[in-house]
Formats: sequence, C-alpha cells, structure tokens
Amino acid sequence: MKPRSSLGTAFACAGILHLAWNPLLAEPAKHQADLPAFQAGLARDTTPLPNGGQMQMSYAPVVEKILPSVVTIHSSAPVKTPEVDEIPPQLRPFFYRFFGAPEDFGTDEETPSQNPRRRGQPQPQRPQTPDDEEHQQRGVGSGVIITNSGYIITNHHVIADAKKIEVMVDVDGGTKSYTAEVIGADPLTDVALIKIDAPGLKAAVIGDSSQIRVGDVVLAAGAPMELSRSVSQGIVSALGRSNEGIVGKGRVRGYEDFIQTDASINPGNSGGPLVDAMGRVIGISTAILSRSGMNAGIGFAIPINMAMQIAEDLLDDGAVQRGFLGVQIADLDAQMAQRLRMKEQGGAVVMMVGADSPAERAGIELEDVIVAINGQKVDDSSRLRLIVSSTKPGTAIPIELLRDGKPMTINATLDALPEEALAEVSGSGGIPRSGAEKPEDISELVTGVVVQDLSQPLRERHDVPADVGGVIVTKVDPNSRAAAMGVEEGDVISHVNRKPVATASEARTLAKKSDKTILLRVWRKGDTMLLMIGNN
Repeated sequence: MKPRSSLGTAFACAGILHLAWNPLLAEPAKHQADLPAFQAGLARDTTPLPNGGQMQMSYAPVVEKILPSVVTIHSSAPVKTPEVDEIPPQLRPFFYRFFGAPEDFGTDEETPSQNPRRRGQPQPQRPQTPDDEEHQQRGVGSGVIITNSGYIITNHHVIADAKKIEVMVDVDGGTKSYTAEVIGADPLTDVALIKIDAPGLKAAVIGDSSQIRVGDVVLAAGAPMELSRSVSQGIVSALGRSNEGIVGKGRVRGYEDFIQTDASINPGNSGGPLVDAMGRVIGISTAILSRSGMNAGIGFAIPINMAMQIAEDLLDDGAVQRGFLGVQIADLDAQMAQRLRMKEQGGAVVMMVGADSPAERAGIELEDVIVAINGQKVDDSSRLRLIVSSTKPGTAIPIELLRDGKPMTINATLDALPEEALAEVSGSGGIPRSGAEKPEDISELVTGVVVQDLSQPLRERHDVPADVGGVIVTKVDPNSRAAAMGVEEGDVISHVNRKPVATASEARTLAKKSDKTILLRVWRKGDTMLLMIGNN
C-alpha cells in the first residue's frame, strides 16, 4: 500500500475510529445450519438496472423499501487498560493522573501512590473489572437483515471483542432491542454474520454486485454518528479497489475488492447496506478515506456477492474455507514486462512456486504470466488472489497463461489455504554465521549481498539437494535494498537476468551488466521464486 501522507483510512463504526481490531474474545457459535433453507429464505433480484431515462426526483420509495431491514448494533467490550509494566516510566505519572494508581502496582519508587496527591489529581480508585458497566467500551454500528428468520450481515470490526451485542430493530412503528448471537466472523474480509430471534422481520432484497457500473446511483443506510434510520445518496465512484490495507493486520493481508462511493459514510455506518436505485443491497459499508475521520466523499463497501459467499461459509461451522494455489505473484508492470521481454502489460507473474503445491503439481513454472483463471480475467496479482481464495478447495480450475510469450492452458486442483500461508513473505536479512570460512571464490553480487560457489560443505549446512545448481548467498546486510526485497542467507541463485550461473564470479559479471534492476531465480528450502532487486 502506498503511503498517503496525512490521509488516513478508518472504519466507519461509531464511537471510536478503529484502525485495527482484535479477534473475538469468545469463539463464535457453531451452527450446522441447513444451507438450502437459508438460501431459500433469501430475497434476490439480479436483473440489470435500466439504462437511460429521466432523472429521478425522489428516492423515497427506495428508502421505504430498505429501511425496515436496516438495524442499529450496539456492542460492548471491556476497556483494555495497559499493565503497569507496559507503560514507559516517563509516561506513568500522566497515566496515573487520569486513571488513578491501582493499589497493587508494587513498590516502584516512581509509583505516585507513595507521594502526596497533588491538587486536581483524583483519589486512587479501586481496580475495576471488565464486568463493571462503567468499564465497558460501547460502540455503535449498523447491519442489514437478510432473512426473515433473523440472520444479519454486518462488519467484523463492529462486533469484534464484544461481550454483548444488542440489535435495535424497527417493528410496527417502534424500536425494539434484541440480543444477538454471533454465527461467525471473518477478519480477512471484515464480514460477520449474527442472528436474532425476533418476529415480523423484513429481509432486504439481495442484488448482484457483479453487474454494478461506475456511475450507478447508490444509497448508504445505517446509523451514522448514532443517528439511526439515516440515508445518504451518491454514485459508484470506482470498482475493484484493493491493496488499500483496510482489512488484515500486521503481516496478514486481507482480501479486498471494494466498491468506492461518494455516498456519505460516517462513523456508525459500518455494516450497513449500500443499495442501488431499486433498493437492492449491492454492498456492505465498511470504511472511509479521510483526513479528519469523517466523510470526505471516499467510502468503501464490500461487494454483496463476496459478503454473501462468506456468510454462507460461516453458516457451516463458523469458519471460511479458501482455495490455495501455492504461488507468489507480482503485477506484470512496465518494468517487469521489459525484463521478461513481454510486449504487453497486465496479468500476474509467477515469482515463486511452492514445493508440493497445486501449482507445482499442475506444472506452473517461474516467469509464467497468468492472464485468466477459472474463466475470469486476471488483470493483476490482487485479482488472481481474490479468484483463488473465493474458490472452494478441491475444485479443478483451468489456468490460462503465457510462457515465453506463448499462450497455453493447464489445469490445477486447489488445496485448502493453510494457516501459515496467510502471512505475507517478507524479506529479512540473514545473520552471518560467526567463524564462517571465507574461501577464495566469493563475490559481492550487489551491495549488501555476498555469494559464493555452492561447495559440498555449504550444501550440507543449508540442506541444498545435489540436483540444485547455482551460487549460494552467504551474507546479507539487513539494511540493504536487497534484504528489503526478500533476499536471504541460504538462497541459491540459479539464474541472473534469466541466464544460468555456476560460479560467484559469473553471477557478479552478469549483475554488473544491469544498470537498474536484476532478476534473480532463487531456490529456497524446496521453493523456487523470482526476485527483482535494485543494482545500487
């Protein structure tokens, strides 16, 4: 994700603008639901919007259609007070001043409880427990009823960490409160499914987000700033927004395919529906991009097709099953296309093939450019990742690719995404081994990367099979550009700029011929990958 200076991305839940969230404190309820019955209870309308026509002067009929299905969600979660050991000593006086000094903080000489209380400081209060009502953090979000039996879709971050979830429903001209049960939640798409037991519910009509177009009129409904039954109007500003870093945490990437809209979305709209001009739900509002944390005309919604797929998966056992191909990929941009001698851009370049992965079994190779998968066009690496993750494990899918510029089609059967594959692979510099021998045939490939011939002792030390050839990386400066791009100690480089290398001096000679970037083919613990690094 590119930095945006002072711009910030914030979730549109009320009370506090969340930049991240934690997993649910309690494991979600496991529902062995009857999926056909659930699907039969959905109201769907996937007919296209009419083209042309006169400007609509009122959206009141649309609002009257959707508002009965929109709910306000109040969630309460324990306020997490830092442990005293987690507070830097220089900040403890400020912390104690505002929160008081718990009696069991010990005998640290900096603890204010040993000093006279200054004027204006509160008296030390008894430690509170998470069950104290005043020790609860309350948030407000929105949701949309999708079945008459009480299933509601909202955002994961609206209900994350909640000890209690109250849903406010408009029934017979009044408002009633119901306690909700969490069916399941998926942090990687920010989708959650909850359920209430209430009579007379009106389900929203589910549309088809694959048919919406940039410029279509949309309305966002929910409880912005805790103002329930609120509606704003705008258009679809863009489609397929990804790599925004809105979902996911730390090194774990989320799955993003957002609808961008200028319909006003503010804190409290999170989880509410984004509907088209016919009142059909085509998205779930989730985040805004703003300097101030308030609406700036850039809001994001999860496409309803993705949200419904996640919801149906959560109904089974509270978890989401994702397909796994076993490749690392990069966009085929201008620089990569030039390096691979490709005339056109677009698609996903295979940079690594996992050992014993579906990709390896199917015959996918490094430098293959995937242009379509399972009948869907692949414009970039994000699109490939979304298509694969949304396909059930065990599914056999056709993959269209270019190999040395020639089109071909292969078939792969997806595995289930393993937990360790959720974390992005990030480069880290290897730590040189103390006392390592320094043979004569050693060379600095690029700044900060030392390679040497692949001798038998080095093969044994790094578990490199006899059939793997090339030169081995024996030292990486952790502050170098190469380390940042993923080069690690123990990597075996078999090709430099697509030419095979057998000695360190040969690799260095080829590297010197590149003015800007170098393309390396690397073997690492059974995996093969491509790394593009700067020649600085």
